[in-house]
Amino acid sequence: MAFQRRKVAAALAYLASVGTVASLLTAVPAYAQDMRVEVTGSSIRRVDAEGSLPITVVTREEIKTLGVTSTEQLVATLPFVDSLGGLNMASGAGLSTYGQSSVSLRGLGSTRTLVLVNGRRIAGFSADDGSVNVNSIPIAAIERVEVLRDGASAVYGSDAIAGVINFILRKDYKGVEVGGQYGQSTRSGSATGWDAYIIGGFGDLAKDKFNVTASLAYAKQDALFGKDRDFASVGTVLPYFVSGATGQGNIEGGWNLGTGSVANGNWVPGTRQPGFGTSPGSGYGNPLAATNNCEAVNMRLNPTNTSKGTPYCNYDTAPFVGLIPETERWNGSVNFTWQITKDVQFFAEGMYSEQESIQTIQGSPVRWSFNQTNSLFDQLGIDSALVIKPTNPNYQLAADYLTAQGYGALVGQPLAITSRVQDFGGRQTTDKAEQWRALAGLRGTFRNQDWELAYYHNENEVKGQTTGGYFSLSQYGNVINSRDDWNPWSLTQTPEFNAAIASANYLGPTLNAKSKSDTVDGKITGEVYQLPAGPLTYALGFNWVDQSIQLNPAPAQFTGDIAGLGGATVNLDQSRDILAFYGELNVPIVRGSKAGDLEASLAIRNDDYSDFGNTTNYYVSARWQPTKWLLTRVAYGTGFRAPTLSDLYYPVVLGSSAQFNDPVTGESDLQVNEYTGGNAELQPEESKQWSLGVVLQPVKQFSFGVDWFQIKLEDIIATPSTQEVVSGNATGNPAYANSVVRDADGNILTVNSQTVNTGDATVQGYDISMTYRDTFKWGTPSVSLLGTYMQKFDQMSPGGVLSHKVGTIVDGDCNPVLDSDTGGVIPRWKHQLQFGYEYGQWAAFLTQNYYRSYQMGCDLDGNHRETGNQQIWDLQVAWTGVKNLRVAAGVKNLFDEDPPIFIPVSNQFQSGYDAAMYDPRARFWYVQASYKFW
Repeated sequence: MAFQRRKVAAALAYLASVGTVASLLTAVPAYAQDMRVEVTGSSIRRVDAEGSLPITVVTREEIKTLGVTSTEQLVATLPFVDSLGGLNMASGAGLSTYGQSSVSLRGLGSTRTLVLVNGRRIAGFSADDGSVNVNSIPIAAIERVEVLRDGASAVYGSDAIAGVINFILRKDYKGVEVGGQYGQSTRSGSATGWDAYIIGGFGDLAKDKFNVTASLAYAKQDALFGKDRDFASVGTVLPYFVSGATGQGNIEGGWNLGTGSVANGNWVPGTRQPGFGTSPGSGYGNPLAATNNCEAVNMRLNPTNTSKGTPYCNYDTAPFVGLIPETERWNGSVNFTWQITKDVQFFAEGMYSEQESIQTIQGSPVRWSFNQTNSLFDQLGIDSALVIKPTNPNYQLAADYLTAQGYGALVGQPLAITSRVQDFGGRQTTDKAEQWRALAGLRGTFRNQDWELAYYHNENEVKGQTTGGYFSLSQYGNVINSRDDWNPWSLTQTPEFNAAIASANYLGPTLNAKSKSDTVDGKITGEVYQLPAGPLTYALGFNWVDQSIQLNPAPAQFTGDIAGLGGATVNLDQSRDILAFYGELNVPIVRGSKAGDLEASLAIRNDDYSDFGNTTNYYVSARWQPTKWLLTRVAYGTGFRAPTLSDLYYPVVLGSSAQFNDPVTGESDLQVNEYTGGNAELQPEESKQWSLGVVLQPVKQFSFGVDWFQIKLEDIIATPSTQEVVSGNATGNPAYANSVVRDADGNILTVNSQTVNTGDATVQGYDISMTYRDTFKWGTPSVSLLGTYMQKFDQMSPGGVLSHKVGTIVDGDCNPVLDSDTGGVIPRWKHQLQFGYEYGQWAAFLTQNYYRSYQMGCDLDGNHRETGNQQIWDLQVAWTGVKNLRVAAGVKNLFDEDPPIFIPVSNQFQSGYDAAMYDPRARFWYVQASYKFW
């Protein structure tokens, strides 16, 4: 093709081959080639290759040295990626994540981090908030990863507030290469993992006028459980935390039985009697606890009494929680290029991913607060509490106990009892996620202008299935409440009871969700005018997207009737169109003068949404290189994030809240009715970004760079946590005045936590990079450092309370800072440091991943606690003594470091460690090999 190698125009032409717009990311390699700099390894940090925006590149060769087997593991090594706002397979254990892994730049969240493949979007995860499941991207096919550490809404549109991660897949490949990796932990419960891949390509564009490149990869990861790790095997470690999970046989309180019947149209639901305990620690205790016999039902004696002064049993979920789910994954990709004429080229891409994950956790709890939002109880005329009546022979144990505890007034009344259901075994789900993309287009040159036109289809589908341990709450309650032979203080039930309770078992689908998008984009780039310092170049283009989402829960989920799957889930079927136009200019101002080289870039983009309006965003940036060894850059831009279809249209439903503490009544670990759902009145988030950077390369072998960034975000779209709403309402904050409803006794009945435009946020920090590499007779040593220092992440709540989120997950009063109740943290400092040494056929790499101590949840005495600093060292040794063969062996967590003890403030199912910050496999050895046949 007759593309001319003009300096910036060459960059824009290259962008046209991979992006929906003139991508700032891939501009770097093309520009660098024109500057005679190799864009491999750490060469992105060399002055001549640096642009006006901060970009980090991770090459395929660098990926090999890390010993990672999934894209999730790869992005987790980047210091500017934070666990807050993201999700990994481990932190999702026990939650309905359907195997998703997402990435969060700067801790701003996965919905504000744009993920691209070859410069174009892929479908968001249909069962979540629309963020991308990064494990759907085949790591074996990745040529490099380019991270724009600055906002880019003026280039890409929505979601790019925090930055962009662009995965460039291999293409124009010739030959066949096979490879794989096998590894396991040195501790028990080995969590074995292995993967294999093949990639092949044929055809030479220059000679044959075409090329086909295809890859196929398979990966398997075995499960790991809490019982396999000492640091995660128990849920009570004093004085840090106590397992508060619902136990078997605790007495909640007296119950007024429902009267009448549905058939006769006169059903009156049952009600709680005064003094009813709505949390594990506020009831009347447990007869087994009084005799220190909680183990009889696989429970444990709680170390403290209830608020009524009675002993009770809790359940330690820790041994049974999956730390890593069993996962099986297939990934494939294909890239085809055909040179039709010297000026016209046809290109096509395909990508497919299939992932199956098996989650295994403890049996479900049941108590009144879990059932109260399930409308089936009233529809079928069933009491929403599990009730043992005085006519039950086992009632006498409770009567004797209550009398001894001084609560004899309850004797003779029906009693509501909690249950940790063990009749069906542990819960297990098998979730399958599929993702695929198909793309075709033309590009070429006409009168020295480069053009491109393309169409592509993206699709993601998630299917959930229960395979054990799940049951119908209403059927379970009906069996217990209609019989007089249930013994909540024994694991042995009558044969008749066991036969009846089996009818509540549920094996079936949970959710089928699908997100799709169809996109047409086009652009033209070229030179406008020859300025004294070089050509004035431009890019003009458009982007049209038809976007849709469908959520189809199983009928049993409409009322939240399946225990352990959360509250009610309803159907959603929505779509919208987005039309965008954009333009860019690159203006060389000075070149070759005593003052050095100076150039500026400008971009503007308008996005028009069919469902809520349009927005225009822009950026300006400048690059000044006064000498060959010094570069400075500055950029300013605006950004936005559109509400997702779920944000806007998900129906408001009534379900069970997360656990919270009520500052009015003093009760803790409460769960009540909570309204959640979308909000059609949402407005887009808006942002302003600044960045300022300096890069030094005093000698060829060494470079150092530092970039300051600031992001100001307005009208954040979020769902306030239950705790935030309740605490705000209790202090009289007008933002929450109508969000909490209490009964006459002051007990909370309902909480409203719908998605809203909340407060503002300011994020500031520094990215630091350093590389050294030199060659001597005795070998080639190298050192590289990539680190991020977070100066500020201050976020305002809807009620006007400012959260300081850096280095902590709680505020001064031990309440969770905003968003920390979903898990994750923003460390003050985080870095990756790698030492390398190469000599002949051998190479060795020692890598340190470090994060600074942060404040975790407060202990049982209300004292603030810190995790302590964490450093994990990885080692790899590689050999290339046979042509086209690379063999490597390595150890991750070389010194077998345990994680620091951790007190969560989120609904994290794992105990004892921060699941978002530590790999529970601990020391993990692996071997890997790759061979290219030709």
